[in-house]
Amino acid sequence: MILDTLGIDYVILEANERVGGRIYTHRFNDDPIEGINANIGDPARYDYVDIGAMRFPNIGFMKRVFDLFDTLDLRKDGLLIEYKYSSPNTYLHYNGRRRHTADIVPQLNGQYDDFFSVSSENGGAVPGNYVAQGVDRVLGDVFRPYADLFNDPNTTFQEAWAHLQQEGPYSTRAHMLGRASPTLPEAVIQWLETFSSATGLYNNAFVESAMDAIDFGSVTAAPQSAGGLPKEEVNYAWYCIDGGSDHIIRRMVDGISTTPLTKHRVTKIKSTEDGTMQVTYLNPGGMTLQEELSQVICTVPLGCLADIEIPVGDISYLQRMAIRSLNYDTSTKIALKFRTRWWEDPAVMGERTIEGGVSSSDIPIRTCVYPSYGFTATGTVTGVMLASYTWAQDAQRLGGLSQGKGSEADRLLIDLTLRNLSQLHGIPIEKFGPLLDYYTYNWHDDENARGAFALFGPGQFSHHDPGSSLFASIKAPAAGGKLHIAGEATSVHHAWVLGSLNSAWRAVYNALGRRENAEQLREEMRAKWDVPEEENPDDLLKLALLSYHGCL
Repeated sequence: MILDTLGIDYVILEANERVGGRIYTHRFNDDPIEGINANIGDPARYDYVDIGAMRFPNIGFMKRVFDLFDTLDLRKDGLLIEYKYSSPNTYLHYNGRRRHTADIVPQLNGQYDDFFSVSSENGGAVPGNYVAQGVDRVLGDVFRPYADLFNDPNTTFQEAWAHLQQEGPYSTRAHMLGRASPTLPEAVIQWLETFSSATGLYNNAFVESAMDAIDFGSVTAAPQSAGGLPKEEVNYAWYCIDGGSDHIIRRMVDGISTTPLTKHRVTKIKSTEDGTMQVTYLNPGGMTLQEELSQVICTVPLGCLADIEIPVGDISYLQRMAIRSLNYDTSTKIALKFRTRWWEDPAVMGERTIEGGVSSSDIPIRTCVYPSYGFTATGTVTGVMLASYTWAQDAQRLGGLSQGKGSEADRLLIDLTLRNLSQLHGIPIEKFGPLLDYYTYNWHDDENARGAFALFGPGQFSHHDPGSSLFASIKAPAAGGKLHIAGEATSVHHAWVLGSLNSAWRAVYNALGRRENAEQLREEMRAKWDVPEEENPDDLLKLALLSYHGCL
């Protein structure tokens, strides 16, 4: 889209049979096209689950995302709807105790009861004074100093980022144990991770946890700040796409001048003696073809980029290390399709029916997400739910059972999921009604992803030694300014669509540097597409120069 506005021709080579990457919607319809094209309100439209990106927080960071939505007329056409991040009748189920989310409220003195018997006084291991404060308050004390900087209108993104980078060498666990003020006992850290994150996620970079807390936590502090919504419209803290997130991709493809070539897998990228880039790829018939291009922007996830042959002279040592080493997290999703939405049925749930929101637990399925769409459908909507959404070790363990329909492992996985759902809701499986279908997906098993999203380890963001920064290296141009690595892994906003958009801007901006009218094009680009908060054109020039001189 950016290249079109600048009048630059391009070719898109896509290894997958579909476009969209980790924006991926699965439809249970017998004819998926029927579901895609069904009108808003038609029950056939809501027989789906988003396996990839599914929710968009309305915060300042995300303005670029909402600007894209407006460019694609998603709001105008009624596709941008509220994502119900919370709902009063959802459940929390920890340590064998079940509570409704709305019932977890503090006493008049602001302190919480030990609802889940995790305190040392009630047979657990967490000191009672922390339990009385509650998870959100304890986490707020850890992340607020950094969130406040990013939300301070007098502080630039680069200044806030530089401050956060001082914690770059530390994991979240290490920061909480020895760097936070005050420091936290291990039992408290384990409690926080269990109730607010995923098993083992605190072993990753503190920078990741801080950015995640800012992206999620600042929603309540600063909602309605991203979309520039007209005053007469209702603003929500979170949004999703009615009919599935892949409508974003469909509209983007419809609006560009070049049709992506699907099932075209790139196998080699190299510089040529005449100063172009030669791209070798396999077409759908398995034939090896080559194309010479002026430059290449590569949005392949790093685990797949490692498969593409790139000569030593075209990428640096640090870039090669970054492609191999930068960490990706695992995510597994399990979608179940029942005959009806039993969680919205008073005959099953009594007075406390559930409409949207999330239930959380420490049992294997960990997180259950109820659909935020289809409430005004003109007929009966089938009961499609995201019965389990997991990350990190939780996702690895469930993902090990996701081995395809008909396998014994998959049978065990669905049986476990149903039993966990019953345990989470306190309802016998029989009351769910018939299970009509299911779909499981482990992103590490996707041959075109090899992971769910970038989630760096300690030191992988670090700017303490610019000469050895893996993150800086993959943001820098390669092959003498003719090869540019993009994708959410090359942005500070990992796991968000925003990260992909910001990285696309940076890759195109860098690519323009080799054109005769570079400054004119860059000025046009800045005027049309603005500059992402995380980027600074002067810093990008410095990175390009460092790369050109072999310093990155």
